[in-house]
Parts: sequence; C-alpha cells; structure tokens
Amino acid sequence: MTSLLRWRIKKLARKSMALGSSATGCVAAAGLLHGPVVRVLTYHRFGRVAHDPFCINPDDFEKQMGYLADRRLAVSLDEFEEFLSGKAKLRPGVALVTIDDGFRSLYTTAFPILRYYAIPAVAFVTTGLIRAGNTQSAIATKPEEYLTWDELTILLESGVAIGSHGWTHRSLGRMSDPEIEEQAVLSFKMLEQRLGFPTVAFAYPFGTRADFNDRTAAILRRTGYCCAFTSQHGPTRAGMEPFWLPRIKVEGGEALWLFRLLLRGGMDNWSWIDRALWRWQAGEQ
Repeated sequence: MTSLLRWRIKKLARKSMALGSSATGCVAAAGLLHGPVVRVLTYHRFGRVAHDPFCINPDDFEKQMGYLADRRLAVSLDEFEEFLSGKAKLRPGVALVTIDDGFRSLYTTAFPILRYYAIPAVAFVTTGLIRAGNTQSAIATKPEEYLTWDELTILLESGVAIGSHGWTHRSLGRMSDPEIEEQAVLSFKMLEQRLGFPTVAFAYPFGTRADFNDRTAAILRRTGYCCAFTSQHGPTRAGMEPFWLPRIKVEGGEALWLFRLLLRGGMDNWSWIDRALWRWQAGEQ
C-alpha cells in the first residue's frame, strides 16, 4: 500500500503533467507531428481499495470502458499487430487495453464490464502462478488470488487475448540467458498446452528499463513471441522495435477527465521520468 503522502504527490504530478501537456498544445500536436499512434493502456487489479494506484475502482473502470466504446477507440491485439507491422491503418486516438499479472479480479470484476461494452483486451498472466482449480494461492504477499485455468479459458473464448507475463514474475533483465530462456519457454509452452494455441505477446514483469534489454528481446523472439511490452510510457508507432513497446499506466483514484487526456497523449511525457528513474537506479546521475 502506498503511503498517503506519496499517493498525493504522485497524483499531483500526474495531473500536472496531463494538464500541462494539454495547455501547451503538446497533446493535440503529437499526432500531427509524428503520425498515427496507438496508446497501450496498462491495468492490474480491480476493486474498492483506497490509495492503491494498481487497483482501479470498478465504477471508474466502467466509465473508462464506456468512453472507449462510445467513441469506438478500443482495438484488438490482432489489429494492433497489423498496425505495428505497417500492414494496417487505424483511426486516430485508438487504444489497446492490457491487464497484467492474472489476478482474479480481472475475471470477477473487469471481465463483465469488458464483455458488456464489447472491449477487446489482452490479459498478460504469470503462467506458473495460474491455479489448477479452486485451491488458494500459496503466496501470502500477493494482494489477490490468481486466476484458474478454467477462468482463463472462459476469458479466451469470450474474446480476451491471453499473453505471457513470464513464468514466476521475476525481472528478465536481471537474469542469465539460460534463466531468461526458461522463463520464456515454460510460459510459452504451458499456455499453448492449456489453451490450445501459442501466445504471441509478452509483457515484461515490472517493465522498468532494468527489466528488458537486447538479450531478453532476442530470446523472446527466438522462443516464438511476436512482441513484448514494457512499462515505459509513450505511444506506439508503426515500425517500432516490437520487443521494446511502451505502454501508459492507468492508475486508481483518477477522474475520467484525466483518462481522456491520457488517451490524447497527456501522460506520454512521463517517459522522461521513466528515464530519470533508470539513470538514478543505474547510478548514472
């Protein structure tokens, strides 16, 4: 749980960036200067937990999905891949909804909303933690139970794409090559075995600049994945490196107006903070 002071500082920073981008015209100009983009939205959990940026209130999530549905702004993973490869053009302002980790509130809370509004989404699951049945997860430090394989199958059959979030939710960038390959291959094979087809997309656990690199990209590509997403902020453009893709985090406790600005590029410049944090973590400041 985030401390109240840290929560307030983070919220102020995000609001200031979004409003500042809008006021200076950066949001409106971004598409004109750089061409069509897709913003890949990152969610994690859903519930009524106060002061937790990783947990989205169901009422807020419904408003966000309704906004996407009313304006036909949500695209599927297949459409995103066609755009990334330069094979298809998409309408301005579109977004891809992704949900990390594989916690059960994806199924119990988010899924009914996604289904009601016909929003395509991608669930990136930590494959080694998915439950075989109704047994409880053994990891006491986690905020929720994980999904079961039966629930994942229902999600898949209802149009939610399933991607890999690694085997044990550990940083690939901090591993040796054999360890990276083990994480990638075990997850890839298990998803194919249990769901009946190979997954194409991967999301790096944590996704900071320390968690992916040229080695991780090469091994994921060799394993059979087609693309991989980070947690680094920014829009996706056609022709980008497919194994270093940016996303935009959607946080709990934020109003719909901020979500609207986020879709228009209001949080794109948070990438500067991502890079500053990386330099600080690497001791380069």
